[in-house]
Amino acid sequence: MKKILCLIFAAVITVSAALMAGCAGKTGGDDTKPAVTKDVQSVEQTVPADTERLPDTLPEANFNKYVYRIIGQGGAGWTAADMMRPETMEDDGLQSAKLIRYMNVEERYNISIETTLSETVSATVKGAVLTNENSFDLICMDTGNTSSAMLTNLLTNLRSLDYLDLSKPYYDQNYIKDMSYSGKIYSVVTDITTMDMFVTWIMMYNKSMIERYDLPDPYDLVKKNEWTLDKFNEMLSGDISSTSDGKWDDNDVYAFATHVGAARNFFYAAGLKICEKDPDSDVPMISITENSDNAEKLMKISEKVTDILYSDHKTLLGGKIVEAFEEGRAMFLAEITGYLGRFREMKDDFGVVPYPKLSPDEGYFTTNDPCIMVFSIPKYSNYTQDMKDRSAMIFEALCYESYHTVRPEYFYDVLGGKETRNAESFEMLNLINDNRVYDFGLFNDIGSLSTMFSTLASSASPKVASSIKSGVKQANKKLPKILEKYESMED
Repeated sequence: MKKILCLIFAAVITVSAALMAGCAGKTGGDDTKPAVTKDVQSVEQTVPADTERLPDTLPEANFNKYVYRIIGQGGAGWTAADMMRPETMEDDGLQSAKLIRYMNVEERYNISIETTLSETVSATVKGAVLTNENSFDLICMDTGNTSSAMLTNLLTNLRSLDYLDLSKPYYDQNYIKDMSYSGKIYSVVTDITTMDMFVTWIMMYNKSMIERYDLPDPYDLVKKNEWTLDKFNEMLSGDISSTSDGKWDDNDVYAFATHVGAARNFFYAAGLKICEKDPDSDVPMISITENSDNAEKLMKISEKVTDILYSDHKTLLGGKIVEAFEEGRAMFLAEITGYLGRFREMKDDFGVVPYPKLSPDEGYFTTNDPCIMVFSIPKYSNYTQDMKDRSAMIFEALCYESYHTVRPEYFYDVLGGKETRNAESFEMLNLINDNRVYDFGLFNDIGSLSTMFSTLASSASPKVASSIKSGVKQANKKLPKILEKYESMED
């Protein structure tokens, strides 16, 4: 039965991809959701269909009904609920893909997989590892909890496990590059969960308002490498924002809507990070110091971002920003990808682009909210080599299967179909996803420097020089201690 379901799902994925290509030139009768009119061939190539599976290099094994347990972060706020095992097949394609993923691995290795959420996941992980309870095999927590667990020697260096191939595309290579230390990496972003894409910062724009004010299409600007901070600010500076009573509030019209958390991404989009990696030693180092080139760049970006956020009522900062965009009262909205689903019934057509970059000769970058859920393997001292191999093989298999089931369903059906309205937006989401950056300094909380971008974005008169000075002083004390802990941990 499992094999039949898997074959059916594979056929659905293949047919879905074919339909997207075949319908690319057709028009539909739904005026609120125009049919795709652009060639999507280049987009399709970024996500392989299930029929084009990667070579499977894992060995076969029989683990004799072993119960493989995954513990995830629960409680208030963002959780790991996205990786939970569905109980039954459902009409929802993404939920069915998740279940099929688990079933495939269970059948392959003769195991069962259990998923649970814990409201006290950090304490639960610590207690289980220190007492060698072996009560779970895989951990899914946010970056803060994961960093804390790693620095207290509770997690396994994933590069020490023979059956994990971290070069494979189902591991986010940007995360591995940015978050490793001297070749060691203790957590990964994988396709087991879609949370990383859900909380990726993007820019959305109202196409009707762009046309009304005779402005260039941001999508075309991206393609021409002309989508810059200066161009963005120029587009905001026209006669767009307006108030009916002279009192600016959530009910008025704005060129741009965002909040401080999302505004922080302007700095990452401009190519800045708190910590950069030494390319030779793979050691993180503070990249923004007094009188450095990056300090000058930060001054320049801060001035531009301050003008965008606080000058001439161009921007609705905080408040009902999502409602403003949804109701056609904000031309641009900077938020996470997860909000796309809310705009399915939006009257005006909208598009998606990355954040604007600083200059035309640079790339387009973005980052996630630090609440992304990352995966790690507990470091039980009583684990034998056979137990380590089993843990690694099953984790690798889950990542492999997720790449061929969950990932295409999420990208094609949810992002490419239900929540965006054109191939251009889908293409932009792929561009954004492929160019995410991760900041070692932010995720490991090296003092006020790690929150400096948010601090600067939250002030109409940012004190850049003093922020750098005080932040670097704290970071110079905290970062070496973090790196010392990395050095002290054995595989």
